[in-house]
Amino acid sequence: MRTFSKVAGIILIITLFFSISFESAYGATWEFGAKGKGQNPFTPRGYLVDTGKGIHWLSSPFNNSGASLSYSGVQNGVDYLEAKKSDGSSYTFYAMTDRNPSPGSGKVGAGRIYLFAYKNGQRISGFTGYVNPVPTRNLEVDPSGSGNCWSFKIEGFELEAGCQYEFGFLRGMQANNGITLVLAENEKGYISGYIQETAEGLSRQEQQLYREQKNREYEFISSWSKRADGKGFDVNRVPMRFSLRTYADLGKWEKAAERAEQFLGSVSERDFRQGKYKRENIRQLKELLTQLGKEAEQEVKRELQPEADRQMESMIRQLNDMLQKAKSDKPQPADISKLQALLKEAKALYEKASENVGIEVGQYGRIEVENLGEEIEAAEKMDKFTPQDEINRQVKTLQYAMTEVKVSLVQEEQMVFYDKITGIYVIAPSGALPEQAKLFVRRMGRETPDYKAAEKNLSKQETAAVFYRIGFYQGDKRIQPEKRVEIQVPIDDSISRKSSAVYQVREDGKLQKLDSVRANGTQTFRQKILSAFVVAGSAATEAEKAEARGERMKALMAQKKDKRADNKENQLKKSQKQKEEYQNPLSYMMKESQNPASFSNDIRKETDPVYVLYLAAVLAVCAIIMGIRGLKESKIKAALRSRKEH
Repeated sequence: MRTFSKVAGIILIITLFFSISFESAYGATWEFGAKGKGQNPFTPRGYLVDTGKGIHWLSSPFNNSGASLSYSGVQNGVDYLEAKKSDGSSYTFYAMTDRNPSPGSGKVGAGRIYLFAYKNGQRISGFTGYVNPVPTRNLEVDPSGSGNCWSFKIEGFELEAGCQYEFGFLRGMQANNGITLVLAENEKGYISGYIQETAEGLSRQEQQLYREQKNREYEFISSWSKRADGKGFDVNRVPMRFSLRTYADLGKWEKAAERAEQFLGSVSERDFRQGKYKRENIRQLKELLTQLGKEAEQEVKRELQPEADRQMESMIRQLNDMLQKAKSDKPQPADISKLQALLKEAKALYEKASENVGIEVGQYGRIEVENLGEEIEAAEKMDKFTPQDEINRQVKTLQYAMTEVKVSLVQEEQMVFYDKITGIYVIAPSGALPEQAKLFVRRMGRETPDYKAAEKNLSKQETAAVFYRIGFYQGDKRIQPEKRVEIQVPIDDSISRKSSAVYQVREDGKLQKLDSVRANGTQTFRQKILSAFVVAGSAATEAEKAEARGERMKALMAQKKDKRADNKENQLKKSQKQKEEYQNPLSYMMKESQNPASFSNDIRKETDPVYVLYLAAVLAVCAIIMGIRGLKESKIKAALRSRKEH
């Protein structure tokens, strides 16, 4: 009994000590961090909207669902809605709170009168008239999933097209347990917690504080920390608004677009044959209508209505001008004199360069000549009925292509490297690499992690791909060319040559498309930094595969018959012989290193398991033989010792 009394006394002393130590505050307030029945804060959850297809939070930087509300700093929730539901009716909204708010308007802490809304930055008067005065607990719209939240239902509130709406709470709202949204302060001016009404009622100081702050916008407490001296808290708060924007009304644009569509629908092939309309004008009208339609749906629709109206006026003017031009049988001819003069010059250059393509001094680069041929073909399709802006663009493009051909003229010796396993050529300017440089090319297997990482970044249309690692070594050191080199990669039979493209694989696995030219079953591109590359495209059909095999056979037969000096195989005869003596730099490093070599996954996964099993079996047999031999030697030694002892 004495022991019990002693313990009880100690507990009483400790309780008194802490009671005296704590700073007193007005009335009964909730202290930050305190827990217990009746002491939880009264916090708004936010605004919900019933779209007819589900109930969703309005856009805000809060995590509203779950056991408690938290501030995320990242916007989430519904951003845009049509002004009305598909059936023409208005939306139903809900204002949610954590605790049961006091209803009515005749007492302190009234519920609905402390809800507010803004439209385009202006306070909406009479908004609370749409709010049901009695809050309810509705599990269908309870974000906590536990039935702890209460909601004010908001019905009949009409939204207007192209407007910005914001919803929030005022500090005057109060829960039935007496806790308000107003924070209490003591006589020293620091915040202790929410005001809580006691049986005796709020103190005079608390009533004054409540009256001063009740009509201010409520701000959520995102974080707090106790001050170093232990006297009070530093509180961080953020505005608690929930926003929604309605799509702009595109009625004006839709009427103009409908007129253009009706005209296009009335144009027949017979009209073209009779010269009633010009085909090029109709094509331009269709393209403009498609372009402006996308702009209206993706951009204009998201603007506020005044800005949307301004943009639609400009779009309608463009469309009407093009519509009038399309209806006319006298299209305005373009000036093609400059294009025609340039085209004549480009054809002369192409004829000269295409007969002298190669890697020797005085020859032109294949990739530049092929590109010039494509631009000449595009320019030849243009006439005076082609839009003037397209003519002007083609003139600049053709000038650039001609300049590239002239610059590609080889002015110095070239270094040629060849990988006979993959068929990849690397052609470098003389001096771009040391004479001892060795080309190292590795084709990665589909099961390797590097291949899988790159494959994820291909488009849905690119269903066939080949992954290469291309680099140079000088001894066991990896090096990079000092100048851009030309890489020629054979297009794999699995890839359609109509869609093939080259990508460089970045360190993060993302793919960067490179400028390249397809010619004679080869993808050619230029690069200074050599690393990992992917040749990808849609899967080749069986007919394309057969055609590719036929072209390879023809090229092989031509190489056997062709003994001319400009035959690439003959040019590279000495170089190939050197490459056959080339040793894999990985093997070189293994011999030089005193530590066990560590292989990457792509090398390990492509090792043939047969050789590993064979080696393991040999080692096992050797171990058994050595064991038997050791056993025999130990028996002989034991017998000799026994004889000596006797």
